[in-house]
Amino acid sequence: MKTQKLVFSGMTLLLVFSSMFIVGCDEKTLSPTPAPADESEIPVNITTYTSEGLFEISYPHGWAPATSLIGEIEEEMKEWIMNIDPEAEVEDSRILFIAGLSDEEGYYPSVSISVATRSIGYYSLNEIVESETLWNREYLQKYKVHKQTRTIVDGREAEIIIDEDYTPEDGVWYYIDLYMVKDGFVWFVECGCEAEDYNNYEDIFTSVVRSVRILN
Repeated sequence: MKTQKLVFSGMTLLLVFSSMFIVGCDEKTLSPTPAPADESEIPVNITTYTSEGLFEISYPHGWAPATSLIGEIEEEMKEWIMNIDPEAEVEDSRILFIAGLSDEEGYYPSVSISVATRSIGYYSLNEIVESETLWNREYLQKYKVHKQTRTIVDGREAEIIIDEDYTPEDGVWYYIDLYMVKDGFVWFVECGCEAEDYNNYEDIFTSVVRSVRILN
């Protein structure tokens, strides 16, 4: 049973922002970078959304953009994250896109795209992913990484992480997160749903995050 069907669960939104904030933290533990995997094909018969000069992303028919809610969500989550981590760098990050399967209660499941400026000392993809993981483990309840894969998306290296977290309000949620870097920016794409629904959406989520193309 879904306890919350809004644009995202609270945890999904936290992960959107935490992945942007960690690029400025002080602690980092780096692991060797694995060889990239082959890039998978983007499936046909899907909807492609294009933001001129920025990005495009493909998702199933029936999902709809919810971009009108971005401003309100950003303000609420920045305030919430500053309350738990006053050192978080919140000013240089933006949610660019939100979409999901819409019904009378909101959007579920959903996808988001965020971008942030890379901080000095956290420029490589490996550094960013390692720092993000440290932040999540410190501030998120029962955070777990199930799988981490270095791959190629849009012709560049990307990291795809399957992870989970728990909140008393929403229960256990599963996510597929994608990280890429281009020039001075970090790109973060995330799909999420309740754990009980994950098997139904895993292939869809994988296709959605791999479909992202940076246009500039």
